[in-house]
This record gives sequence, C-alpha cells and structure tokens, in this order.
Amino acid sequence: MEEAIDVLAQNNIPRQSLRITYKGQDFQIRILDKELYKGMIEISILLDGMVQKLIRNKDIWHFENSDNDKDFANDIGRLISLRYRL
Repeated sequence: MEEAIDVLAQNNIPRQSLRITYKGQDFQIRILDKELYKGMIEISILLDGMVQKLIRNKDIWHFENSDNDKDFANDIGRLISLRYRL
C-alpha cells in the first residue's frame, strides 16, 4: 500500500477516481498506471486502499493470483475499458 501512496503523491497520475457498485456495495477505484493504451492486458489499480492488478485474458478480466471474485474483476475491467477505450 505504501507503494500506491508514493505513486499517487507524485501527482504523475491525473486520473479521476472511478466508482462501481457491486452487489449493493460501493467501491472506489484509482488507476495507478501512468499510461493507458488500447490492447493493455495488465492494469494496476487502487481498490478501496488495496493495490490490485487486473489481468485480461481474451476479453475476460481477473485479479492477478486470485480466482476469487471473477465477476467483480471483470466488471472493473469493463468499466475501465469503456471509460478509456481500451
């Protein structure tokens, strides 16, 4: 988490915070990558204070090293993809 705070403190990431509602709960997301481009397969995010990495396999997004909450990870990945046209 300190890594994410250091990255955000540098002000190199002008991205806005994104919000998503999943199963009745609101979550706040901040993208940690400096650049987003079409065809990205990995995106680092700050999800409610925890650093997570999203990985895209074909058109399905999932959290790195975790099979939990595949639907949640996919919803977050789609949100980012639609917002930034990835």
